[in-house]
Amino acid sequence: RSEPEHIIILGGGIAGLSTARYLLQHTQRKKSARITLIDRNVDIPPTNNSPFSSYEEEICSQLHLTIPSRRNGNVLCPSLTVPWTTRPLWKEAILPGLKSIISSSGGSSPSITFDWSSLIMDRNMWSFGAHFLLQKLFFGRPEHESNQSILEYNMICLDDPSDELVQSIDYGRWAKGTKLLDGGIKDMDSSGDIGLFCRALLDKLLRNYDDRLTVISGEDVSMLQVNGNMLQGVATIDTKGNKTTRKADKIVMALGVNSTSLCKSINVPCPVYPVKGHLVTVSSKIDCKYNLTLDGGIGYAAPMAHVDSEGRRLYRLSGFVDFTPDNSIDYSRIDALLDAARMHLPDLVMIDTSACHRPISADDRPLIGPSVRYPNLYLCTGFGSRGWSIGLGSGKVLASQILGIPCDIDPVPYLPSRFSWGYK
Repeated sequence: RSEPEHIIILGGGIAGLSTARYLLQHTQRKKSARITLIDRNVDIPPTNNSPFSSYEEEICSQLHLTIPSRRNGNVLCPSLTVPWTTRPLWKEAILPGLKSIISSSGGSSPSITFDWSSLIMDRNMWSFGAHFLLQKLFFGRPEHESNQSILEYNMICLDDPSDELVQSIDYGRWAKGTKLLDGGIKDMDSSGDIGLFCRALLDKLLRNYDDRLTVISGEDVSMLQVNGNMLQGVATIDTKGNKTTRKADKIVMALGVNSTSLCKSINVPCPVYPVKGHLVTVSSKIDCKYNLTLDGGIGYAAPMAHVDSEGRRLYRLSGFVDFTPDNSIDYSRIDALLDAARMHLPDLVMIDTSACHRPISADDRPLIGPSVRYPNLYLCTGFGSRGWSIGLGSGKVLASQILGIPCDIDPVPYLPSRFSWGYK
């Protein structure tokens, strides 16, 4: 090619940024690719991107707290290997549904709930449920190796001593493992701030690859442009209603929960559904070096690198799985997280709360690879609650596929083609 290949990445979170990082790295010598990254809310760092001196300063600088890739539970957990399809259908789907009905009548609150009055009218939920049952009953992989592989690979990428760019990022790595309910320790686990990582990664990409990376913020993707069996570009619209069309040789879909609607518009299977989780930041005099598993398995308390003005350690609580289109805070969930955390941190003080949707796939494995219908459309989505724990590794796997170079791990378990049943 006389001109570098133009790759558009839709999504500026951990999936999109990680894919951009490895595409740019692998094509640096020949400068054979240029990247345009598009996201409505790209967290573009300021010119003077110095480290934050406090948690309060960090929060004030980050305006998009409900975006999953900017704010999550802080937990890096390669121990979270068990996908839904390996668990009993009664326990994972039917019983939680019955419990959610009881909960709405004033009973105890289960860790998984279904907003049936809204979900029953949502065609995307029916499609998601059908794919879940197909994966569970017919096509699913019965072992845990696929999730374990990408989780462990992500930690290898984060800790790769040869990757000077990633190693230069200070993202508040802190915990030395996860303490389980039985007292055991998963020592591969850790904690860190995904928001700090994404912001610093973008800053370094802009500085190191300013000749080949363009970042577009403040625009929504309105349409994917199709020409035969290939995509030829994307159409966007900004906050003032101005429309723009950009041509591309390849397109990466890394928009999390927003990936499904765009894929559906061109009949590409992408069974990813928004599932709400809750977050609480607290402080405590107890200075624990481990992520703490909350009673009942409802979530985690992850220690952060920050301490407050009184020297109290900050923790991020995360938990619950709520199938609902509503992404507002459910304060009964917040209270339940606080009650569970007090078993470990009896003196905790609440600092802030939030809730947001996580993009979970029908088999609880990410979608990484070329789409079913269009060979130049690639998906990198469906991370669920593991976005921080698999994001960097997923981006590297996808970059390898896009560029046609060998992957370090087997990419087959994550290919979107596993959901191609019924699509032509």
